[in-house]
Amino acid sequence: MHRQIDTAGGVSEMQMRMFARQWVNSEILYQEAKREGLDHSESVLRNLEDAKRQLSINALLEKEVFTDSPRSISNDEIASYFKSHLEEFALRDDIVEVSLAVFSEREPAATFRAAALQGGGWDAAIAAAQKPQDEKSTLITKADSTFYTQETLFPAKLWKVTSALGPGEVSFPVKTSAGYFVILLLGSYSHGATPPIEYAEDAIRGRLVMEHRQERFTQYLEATRKKHTVQINLSGAATDHDTLLPSGE
Repeated sequence: MHRQIDTAGGVSEMQMRMFARQWVNSEILYQEAKREGLDHSESVLRNLEDAKRQLSINALLEKEVFTDSPRSISNDEIASYFKSHLEEFALRDDIVEVSLAVFSEREPAATFRAAALQGGGWDAAIAAAQKPQDEKSTLITKADSTFYTQETLFPAKLWKVTSALGPGEVSFPVKTSAGYFVILLLGSYSHGATPPIEYAEDAIRGRLVMEHRQERFTQYLEATRKKHTVQINLSGAATDHDTLLPSGE
């Protein structure tokens, strides 16, 4: 059970019963397949060998080639890629960059807004709300420098409120079913405009990781091929096979 399902958050009795039932059903069917000798059938053994082959290759590549992660991509690489591909990141929708705080009650939300407009600003107000002296902050959650489109910023009234703000302005508490939202507008960008690099950063990291992996895979494969003598014999293939390349490979 611990190997096949995520038990980090604990396992309920219902989950245990469902897992046990599924395991028993699978075991019964496996035993029946063995009784009929299907576990040693040509097709099963062939599929097993194919699976072993692919799993072994995957393990090798994970060990030798796919060792990096998005976090390993430097900021300089991201900036260079962004500059060279600006047209690809032109916005398809209007977006806003905001920080927001959500409170369960209106009064603490209003107190927070007033603090955010003081000299310490938004960050100081957030820090105070997270460690209130009177234990009455009722801060539910917050988001820092996050990008939203009209579709992703909901309820819908939040987009309307945000669209009316100017950069650096803080909204009055907005009542929703999820609580009272206080919004700080950091920036807004229209459809077709070039977004800030932070908006595209995650996508660029993903692209660069794939490029790095493909480059290392090619290099690793070439180095590995040099350890072997490879001959490809297609003399038995039909000469008019339309998928053969001129090289025969």
